[in-house]
Amino acid sequence: MIDFADQWVLAVDGGGTRCRLALSSPAADIRVEVGSANVTTDIYAALSEINVGLKALAGKANLAPGELARVPAYFALAGFQADRDRERLLDGVPLRRIKVEDDRPAALRGALGLLDGALIHSGTGSFFGVQADAKKRFSGGWGAVLGDFGSAAWFGKSALALVLDAEDGLIEQTVLTKTLKDRYGGAAGILAFANRARPADFGALAPEVLSQSDDPISERLIDQAAVHFQGNLLHLGWSAGMPVCLTGGLAPHLAPFLTEPVCKNLRSAAGSPIDGAITLAREFAKEVQVAC
Repeated sequence: MIDFADQWVLAVDGGGTRCRLALSSPAADIRVEVGSANVTTDIYAALSEINVGLKALAGKANLAPGELARVPAYFALAGFQADRDRERLLDGVPLRRIKVEDDRPAALRGALGLLDGALIHSGTGSFFGVQADAKKRFSGGWGAVLGDFGSAAWFGKSALALVLDAEDGLIEQTVLTKTLKDRYGGAAGILAFANRARPADFGALAPEVLSQSDDPISERLIDQAAVHFQGNLLHLGWSAGMPVCLTGGLAPHLAPFLTEPVCKNLRSAAGSPIDGAITLAREFAKEVQVAC
């Protein structure tokens, strides 16, 4: 059983594919992982997964679930918008002291700590961040319907759209378009899949698209994403010489295809988004103590 005098904090990193939760103190770290917690796609499904994770976390710490309410908590949730989601989220979790933001600050803090640099995050969704002179700027992260360019969901959805272009004769058929067409049983099957698919379902196709980088369709999408990535970083204030970190499930697949200026400045992330969320949870805990 944990000792509440040991400065415990609770952190949650919720994304479109999985949600990670951590109960952390300077002396120990307890973590669990559950399914998708995308508040944009379905906030109630996200709350269900978060509560499953909280119960599992309490179990690993030998606590009654209600005892976690005493712990200061920081939530980093993909697609979170305070005006739309805050009230429902706070009503849906058994926690009393909680700060909720979208997932961008935690990812940037986890990757860079307090150092200057840039972040390209490409998982189910995508976003970009630059940290310089203690200031943080972000772009992207608008969700799969209107944004998330260069994300796993974007690669999968864009590839299927190009399969349909090939079906119409607007572009040449390639090995990849034929493979995807056959897999779904033609255009009708692709449309049926797309009409029920969630971002993570589209995102599952992304590694295959990137693995066939010599296919004209893959090459086209990869080039578009790489240019978009660099353009966002430059817009946010990044310049050559500043380190760039990649995070998200698609990041390891993307590294070989980035533009030369970005590739030259790639650095390993210091930590993961959940690590960043833990750090921000500790800062929030200090704010709570001062307020009390």
